[in-house]
Amino acid sequence: MSKFFKIGEKLPKRTVLYIEILGLILFLAFWYLITIPIEKFSVGFTSSTPANTVYKWEGPNNFSEEFSGDNMIIKALPGVYKFFAEDSLGCVISDSVSVPEELPENISKDFSKSCTGNDFNITIQVKSIKDGFVSRAIIPPPLDVLKSYKELHFKDLVVRETFFSLKLNVLGYMEAIMLSFVLGFIIALIPFFRALLSRWVNAVRFVPLTAVTGLFIAWFGIASNMKVQFLAFGIFVYLIPVVVQRIDDVKKIHLQTAFTLGASKWQLIKSIYFPSVASKIIDDIRVLTAISWTYIIIAEMLNQTGGIGALIHLSGRQSRLDKVFALLIIIVLIGIIQDRLFAWLDKKLFKFKYQAAPKH
Repeated sequence: MSKFFKIGEKLPKRTVLYIEILGLILFLAFWYLITIPIEKFSVGFTSSTPANTVYKWEGPNNFSEEFSGDNMIIKALPGVYKFFAEDSLGCVISDSVSVPEELPENISKDFSKSCTGNDFNITIQVKSIKDGFVSRAIIPPPLDVLKSYKELHFKDLVVRETFFSLKLNVLGYMEAIMLSFVLGFIIALIPFFRALLSRWVNAVRFVPLTAVTGLFIAWFGIASNMKVQFLAFGIFVYLIPVVVQRIDDVKKIHLQTAFTLGASKWQLIKSIYFPSVASKIIDDIRVLTAISWTYIIIAEMLNQTGGIGALIHLSGRQSRLDKVFALLIIIVLIGIIQDRLFAWLDKKLFKFKYQAAPKH
């Protein structure tokens, strides 16, 4: 047991998998428990009364609440609640309502009274409300999230919208990677362009991307091309300094060996620089995959013509948190698949990274 908590200890892959599954089960169980519907009573009223009327509730466990206004709802325990209303002339009327231990149906009680020439028309209601430890308005129950996939599939066409977002992701990535490699090699290998552009390229990283969405709309319109360019720019500004750094990290011993063998400048780029940079940059691309989905959501919210980001924005405006959570789960699953895909490509394209060191 101590090896599970020993600093620096590495667990077997199968053990790690079991722990991950256990963590997922515990997370789902906790999510379910805090959203289990629990019956709660509420007492409330609506009224049409004179101006400047003060209302007061008194109930079990020394409950007391005083306020001004024509609407009030309180979560209540079973018991008898007394209601008082006093107008600006000092006229007081009162009534009571009983909240039973079990509430088979809602209770409504109307009464009208007059005092000092003023009419009090009040409706008192007792309702049974089912809510979890954490309100469903904050976190929807997992079963509601699961059920929402049916509506997302048949009504919102979530499969089509997901593939639309994936297309934007792939196109933006391809453009950003190509531009980053070309410009990165130029900046890193040619001293004039390093002095001319390096500092400014690094400075662009500090531009908040949400602040330049208006520029991209002005330059590329509001169609899909704008979203691709926005995504490509968001990845490009972070990737190009990394490409330059990876080129600078190429080991000098490899370059010196190539020079000794009479390699040309093109052969250096082809056989030394490019394989070394590509084998390392793929790890940086995996990290940027998560960031790219942030930019996709921002871009798709601009005109909401399609994509999973537009669905999230629309569901949020409709207060459909179950659908929002369901869509976020889809993005997480896509991100995990993309990460595994990059890991697989890394092992296939750069096998030398995983070759065991020779034993002496």
